[in-house]
Amino acid sequence: MSAERPAGPFRIHVVAEMTGVPEPTLRAWERRYGLPTPERTATGYRLYSQREVEQVRAMRAACDGGMSAAEAARWVRNGGEEPVAPPDGTLDPDAFARARERILSAVEGLDDEALEKELRQVMYLGSAIAILDDVFVPVLHEIGHRWAGGKLSIAHEHFASHRIATVLRDLVRLSSAARSSTTVLLASFADDDHELGLLGLAVHVGTWGLRPVVLGARTPPGALRNAVESVTPAVVGLSLTIPPDPARARELVDDYANACGHTPWIVGGAAVSSVADLVRARGGRIDPGTMESLRAMVLDIVDARRKGTKP
Repeated sequence: MSAERPAGPFRIHVVAEMTGVPEPTLRAWERRYGLPTPERTATGYRLYSQREVEQVRAMRAACDGGMSAAEAARWVRNGGEEPVAPPDGTLDPDAFARARERILSAVEGLDDEALEKELRQVMYLGSAIAILDDVFVPVLHEIGHRWAGGKLSIAHEHFASHRIATVLRDLVRLSSAARSSTTVLLASFADDDHELGLLGLAVHVGTWGLRPVVLGARTPPGALRNAVESVTPAVVGLSLTIPPDPARARELVDDYANACGHTPWIVGGAAVSSVADLVRARGGRIDPGTMESLRAMVLDIVDARRKGTKP
């Protein structure tokens, strides 16, 4: 005989663990769509009933099936049953394709209101990784392709990058293992303005059970040193997308190696080959080139540090 299911009420962190829906998303659904509607204690804490937990589960399943969050909320409120997943268990690829087209259309028209609407809606299409890999990465590649072909201008690229970076920061928060005591510190080289790749990596790091702390673009070695001392990360990740001249490269690599001290550090990015030998000579590591391999490298380092052995 199975154990009796607890009837609640449940605090928000318990509901997040039970349903797999992060706390920020639960609060956003309540604020935007009026679902669920937990009671509040005298001190303001949310208390969810078992019925509201089931509503959250149904709404998540609807979103995973391709509905927008607004559609899912209306569907659940009207008594809909749990949607049937596609035969292979994957999310609806058409929903991602439609989202990409709508975002690209808004970018082409430099339509700020339309782009804001689409970027917020896409947050509820699926998991943070699915949104990143199936929407934002293809959109950014297509924008770069159209820019190179003269179909879009630098204004379009800046317009899209700025807005998408804002949403990627939200995805980092949604995917982050906020309670994890194991931190990965992420930053771009001091002369590097690009941070979209860094934010995308942070989304992945959050799904590995680690807590990403993103310092962002143009992080000088001194700032990194201060962050390493304050955060005591398990790993430091540095991004380089534009090759520095040889003298500047040597100076930066030396300074970053000193800033990291005994903390393992990994360098990646489009221009990593320009500093690879310098990084290895100073004890750093190079991104192996695939997310799966990078994940294995980071988790091996984390595991070795937890055991007190040399990574």
